Amino acid sequence: MNLGEIAEGKGDTLRVLRRSTRVPYYKKLKYGLLGGRSMDGGDNLKFSGFTFNLSEHGIGLEGNKGFPPNFRIHATLFTGENTLKFEGTIRWLYHTHSEKWFMGIEITSHADELKKIYSLLSNTRGRGL
Repeated sequence: MNLGEIAEGKGDTLRVLRRSTRVPYYKKLKYGLLGGRSMDGGDNLKFSGFTFNLSEHGIGLEGNKGFPPNFRIHATLFTGENTLKFEGTIRWLYHTHSEKWFMGIEITSHADELKKIYSLLSNTRGRGL
C-alpha cells in the first residue's frame, strides 16, 4: 500500500490526498475554539481528547466535541515530559454514533515542535501509516 491509499474491499483502493505519512501517536490534549476565552480571562480549553496520529503538518484528534472544517482551534498537548500549546485549522470532521468526534487538524502555530516529534517517531517506527 502506498502513501495516500486506503484499502477499500477486494483489490479496490480509495485514494486520499495526503501531504505526508501518518505515524501513530496517542497523547492527551485539551482544546477549544480559537478566540474563545473563559470568564476569568484564561484559555477556554473546555474540551478534551486524544491524538491518534501525527503527520508533518498536523494531528488526528479524537475528542468529545467536534467543529466543522475551517474552524480554528487552540490546544494544549500533553507529551509526557512537558506540554505544547498550538493553534490549528480543522480540515475534516467525522462523527460516530457514539459521542466521539474525529478531526484532522492542520497545525498553524508551533509547527516546528510537532515536526521534531514527527521526525523522531517516523525515524524510529519506519514508514508509519
